[in-house]
Parts: sequence; structure tokens; C-alpha cells
Amino acid sequence: MPRENRDILTGGRKYAQKQAKKHRVEEVVFDKDARVEYLTGFHKRKLARQKHAKEFIEEQERKNRLEERARIRQERKDKVQQRLQELQQLKDGGQFVVSESESEGENDDAPDSSVTDEEVKDNEDEESEWTGFSEDFKKKKSRGILKRKQVYVATDANAPVVGETVVTVEAIDNGNPIEELAAIAKANQVDLTKSESVLNDSLKRARQYARLVVGHNDSEEESDTDSNKRPKKPKKKKFRYLSKSERKTNRFKEKSKKRAQRDRD
Repeated sequence: MPRENRDILTGGRKYAQKQAKKHRVEEVVFDKDARVEYLTGFHKRKLARQKHAKEFIEEQERKNRLEERARIRQERKDKVQQRLQELQQLKDGGQFVVSESESEGENDDAPDSSVTDEEVKDNEDEESEWTGFSEDFKKKKSRGILKRKQVYVATDANAPVVGETVVTVEAIDNGNPIEELAAIAKANQVDLTKSESVLNDSLKRARQYARLVVGHNDSEEESDTDSNKRPKKPKKKKFRYLSKSERKTNRFKEKSKKRAQRDRD
């Protein structure tokens, strides 16, 4: 009996189904502890991810700082090398100038050929026996910083004074400090006559602020100081309506006054 087309076309499908049935999993077993940990560990895993991300960022920042420091050190090293090369080139070209302080130090260290042997012996004798300060030393004693002389040498031909100019600087005694203080106050538009009142007001404000900070309210002192400065204002009489009996009494008094006035006339 020949096979039908439907059987031929669906043969592969049936074969696949049979193969699947052969390797089928007979039973699925779940780990209860792992299942509970997964279902209850969402927040824990979220915190772990945040911690890991924070550690990663800190590590990257640390690496960036190290790279920045290394770059700065390299730049400084390059600048120093470049400066040394420039100085070496200037020295080789003969354009290197020694400063005056260095030249003076070298000259001081070097022996002076102009000094004779007799002067050296005299100096040694003076160093061996010291008899006190000489008269020349006493005459050359400095006069202090408040009185000194300064010498200015003008080398410019267009200067108003050509040559050496000696300037003596001395301290000036303050003859009348009160007048100078008054002049300074007048220049700054300050009235010295109000200085005492301003000082008292400042002290009063300071005392009030101190009491406010400490929390102490000294009403007696405040009342005394206020009474000494400003007179007490009279209390304003409170307005109120008169009662019926008071109005009647007032009318009777007014009528009696008018009657007595008519009798006098």
C-alpha cells in the first residue's frame, strides 16, 4: 500500500517529537535555599552594585590624581632642564654675568695682595691683646635708625641736582597731639564733642547685647539709666463711658454752678 503525501510530509515532525520524548527531563528539582535567597536578595544585590560602582569611581579618581601628579612633576622637570640648557648656552657664549654679591664673596675669600706683612703682624698683635674699644670706633658708633644720613648720587645729566645729595632723616617730636587729633577729626568730618555720648551709647548697646546673649534681664539697672536720661511720660487716662448715676450727678453740679453764678450777678 503506497504512503500518502501527508504521511511523507509529516514524517520529520513525528521523528522530532519521538527524539524529544527520549531525552525528556523526568523531574525538575528546585533548591529551596537558593530560591529564597534570590527572591529576598534584591535590595542586598542593589547595595552591592552601588558599593562596587563607588569603589570603581574612587579607584578611577585615585588613578587620575596619580597621573596628574606625574604630569606636573614631568613638566617641572622639563622646565628645569630647559632652564639649565639656556644657562649653559649663555655660559658657553660668554653672556653669563656673575652677580655682585657672588663676586664680592669671592673677593673676600681671596687673599688681598696689597696688605703687607707688617700690617698682618700688627693685626695679630691687636687680636692677641684686647684693651677695649678704640676712639675711632666710639666716634663711628651708629646713631640709630631714628637719625641717619642717606647719600644719593645722580648720574643722569638731565637731573635737577647733579652729583651727590646728602639727606639727613631725623625723628620729629609730636609737639601737640591734641591739636593734630582735632585737625585729623575735622578733615574726616568727625565731631569730637560727641565722642563721650557716642562711647556711652556704644557701651549701653554692648551691655544690652551681652544680657540678651546670656539671658539675664536686669530691669532695675535699665530703669535707673532710663530715668536718669529721659523723664517718665504721664500715663494716658483710659476712656470710659459714665454710668447713669454719674451723669445725673454731673448735671446737678453744673446746674448748681450756673444758679450760684446768676445769684452773684
